Formats: sequence, C-alpha cells, structure tokens
Amino acid sequence: MKLPALLSLLTVGCCSISAAAEGQGVWLEQKHDFGAFDEGLGTVYCDFHLVNTGDEPIAIINARANCGCTRPEYSRAPIAPGDTAVIRVGFDPTGRPGRFYKYVNVDLDAKPKRTSLSIHGTVIGSSNTLKSRFPVSVGPMKLRSKIIAYGEVLKGHTGGQFLEGYNASADSLRPTVTDIPDYIKVMVEPAVVPPGDRFVISTVIDADKINDWGVVTDSMTVSLGPTSDDKIVVETVAIVNEDFSGLSSEERKNAPLLDADVTALDFERISRKSSPVTKTFSITNKGKKPLTIRKMSCPDNSVGIKYKNSEIKPGKSEKVSVTVTPALFGDSNLLNARINIVANDPDHPSTMIRVVAEIK
Repeated sequence: MKLPALLSLLTVGCCSISAAAEGQGVWLEQKHDFGAFDEGLGTVYCDFHLVNTGDEPIAIINARANCGCTRPEYSRAPIAPGDTAVIRVGFDPTGRPGRFYKYVNVDLDAKPKRTSLSIHGTVIGSSNTLKSRFPVSVGPMKLRSKIIAYGEVLKGHTGGQFLEGYNASADSLRPTVTDIPDYIKVMVEPAVVPPGDRFVISTVIDADKINDWGVVTDSMTVSLGPTSDDKIVVETVAIVNEDFSGLSSEERKNAPLLDADVTALDFERISRKSSPVTKTFSITNKGKKPLTIRKMSCPDNSVGIKYKNSEIKPGKSEKVSVTVTPALFGDSNLLNARINIVANDPDHPSTMIRVVAEIK
C-alpha cells in the first residue's frame, strides 16, 4: 500500500476512534416552574438530572447562572456510564416581587457541549418589599410612583416614559387608565395581570399637540376598572421647549437674544397683613431678530405677572410687573419663588428670575 493511502486510512481510523470515544449525556428535564410562592419562603430549589447514556465517563465542566439571585450546585466528579448526576438550582426571591425567568448554562465534556436550563415562577412580594418598591397603593394594585416626569420635550418631537405596577392580590387585575390628555398615548402591558405579577403603563407624549410652553402639568386616572372605587390621579410633568438644533451658525448669530436686567427680585420684609406689593424688571432684546415671549409663569399663587407685549423688537425692552400678594402666602416664613420665561432665544430658551421675601 502506498504511503499516502496508508496515512489517509490512519487519519480516518483515528477520527472514528475519537468520535466513538466521545461521551453522551441526556437531560431528563431542562425547565422548572416554581409557580407562585411567597417571598418570605426564602430560597427555593429544584433539581435537574443528567444521565450518562454513553460508554465513557463524562463530567460537568461548568454551570453559570445569568443572575446573582440564581445559584447552581453540582459536582465535577466523573459520571459513569448509566449513572445520573444532579444539578441543584436555588433562586433567592428577596426583594424580587413579580414574575421571573432565569437561566443556567451547563457545559459538559460530552454531547451536548452546552445546555441551557431555565427556571421561572412568580414571587408574591412581602409587605416590606412592596412598600419600598411600590409605595403607592390603589387597593390591591401597587404603583412605583404617582408622577410621570418626561423631562424636556422639544417641539416636533415625542418623548416616552413608563410607570411600573404590581398586582398584590390573589386574583387577576385589569389596570385601567382614563382621563388621558389628548397629547399622551397610553398602553398597559399586560392588559390582564396575573396574581403577584408586574405590569407597565407605557406612555408617549407628543410636544406638537401641546398648546403650551415651559413646564406643562396634567394628569390621568389609574384604577382597577371604570366602575371601581380604587383609583388614583397620576400627575404628568413635561418641559416643552423649541427645537433649535436645525439652526445654522449664521442663523444663530442673527437670532433674538434675551437679556433680563435682574436675576432676582427681593421684596425684603413683607407683613402677611399688608397690601399687595409690586416691583418691576425689564427684558431687552439684544439680538437681531424679534424676540417672542412664549410664556412667562410662576407656580406660586402669591406671585402675579403682567406685561403688555409678547414680541420685542431688536434693541427694544419690555417692562414686567411682578406683584406679591401676602394674603396668598402659605405657612412658610420665606418666599422663594421662580418666574420662568420661555422665549425663542436659542441660547436662552428658558430664563429664571427668583422672587424672594421675608414674611413677617
């Protein structure tokens, strides 16, 4: 026999011996459902069984979970042909209310080289966990917060935000959202929430549908259903500003420029029994195009604002009167309010003027 043919036969023979020597394992189960259980039960365990169906010993090389709350326990000792090995998987539910899906990847020195074992279930949260994670109660429904804050949303754009909830009851719930502002779209997922499971109220806000500027507040109602007495008002807050990102450098040079002659108005000492007190400040347009005051507001009811012209020509000024009414003061001994000016100045789209006073 020629040498090349002999080498070829030897190579085939070695490969056949190697393939025949490779071990074989079979998992009797690869998934486990813990069902619903109380968080106070502590760590729960399940077993996964591996049978060596080959003719050679095999071994578990490694087992790693995708989360620190899940821990596999196993032996690296060889598994003789026909014997069974066990991987015990523990899950710690502490501080993890709701549905869970966890995975353990197991590597063998045999076929199959890698197998993914999975565990799932639903943790019924303890009262302490729910108070810290979902502090807002609406009957058996718990919410993460009662405020949805979008931050800045530019005209021509949309913004998204969500509110997480939890079903603390033994029955399924249908969270319902009503009284939704026209400029917000809402979707609840899942629509039907199983006991002990979480849900998400997803919202999208459209700035172009808001006929306002600056800080815009509104609300919606979250309940257990249209006829349920278990409901709560969830506040929404967004800061609506103009989008100046498309301006060229030349357009910015020729843009309006807002300049206020004060950063704060100090009314000094005011008696609660005194008449309303008025001070003024001026806004000057130091730019090259007309300055438009989109909105000027103050969230404090005791502070009133008046001005005549919302459009200020280049080089011109507008006087703003600020009146403080002591009869509308709250219980605080200090007035510390802020006037927010929203304008079409790309460098100063929002300007704050503080209003302070000591209340006698």
